[in-house]
Amino acid sequence: MKLSKIAEILENEFPLSCAYAWDNCGLLLGDRERDIKTVLLSLDVTEAVAEEAKNVGADLILSHHPILFDGTKRITSDTPEGRTVLTLLENNTCVYSAHTNCDIAKNGINACLAALFDLSDTEFLEEDGLGRIGKLKKPMSFADFALFTKRVLNTPFVRICGDKEAQVFRIAVASGACADSIPTAVKKGADVIVTADMKYHDMINYSQMGISIIDAGHYPTEIIVMNIFYDLLSHTDLKLIKSKNPDIFEFI
Repeated sequence: MKLSKIAEILENEFPLSCAYAWDNCGLLLGDRERDIKTVLLSLDVTEAVAEEAKNVGADLILSHHPILFDGTKRITSDTPEGRTVLTLLENNTCVYSAHTNCDIAKNGINACLAALFDLSDTEFLEEDGLGRIGKLKKPMSFADFALFTKRVLNTPFVRICGDKEAQVFRIAVASGACADSIPTAVKKGADVIVTADMKYHDMINYSQMGISIIDAGHYPTEIIVMNIFYDLLSHTDLKLIKSKNPDIFEFI
């Protein structure tokens, strides 16, 4: 399948116009006329993922997090990103990334998170489509919901802030680093916000305000993207391989 056709499928589902202005989405490396047979699906594009793509014979890495993100001016072996790009070029591996456009999309990461938690009466958390807020089937204690979150996201560890005995019912989910969405979630009546990458002093402030938060980690709240990509392309004749690249954090 032509890379341009794959891009068309992805952009119909995750329009590039939905991406934030600071983001770097779409085809980032490669020829649109390239014939693609094997696609490696990944959350990140790292040196390890570039090597993995080489080892599995992938023509394309389809990732959530982009490469060439912060105005890169040099591609050399002096930096991890430079080495990653050089490996990709040496092995003729293309890269396409769907980042904030996938976070925001109707059937993107946050919609799938809400479905994983089996939330009903869901609505967008932010006006631009970021995050979701909805209701559990029945109230439960915050402590039980934290354990439920671990099971849902298949993670051994979550950080929580709040009254463990409090009953929770209305839940906000916002994948990755979405601390900026917490005030909106509170305003919309969320009993708990599930997100990631929370800062220590912010957690202190929210704790003193009586706001319950679960920091479930960046990787656990976004790794579902591989399933989203897989389902979207499963009707094609592409060979789809899910990356084995693990969470950068280990728990001991």
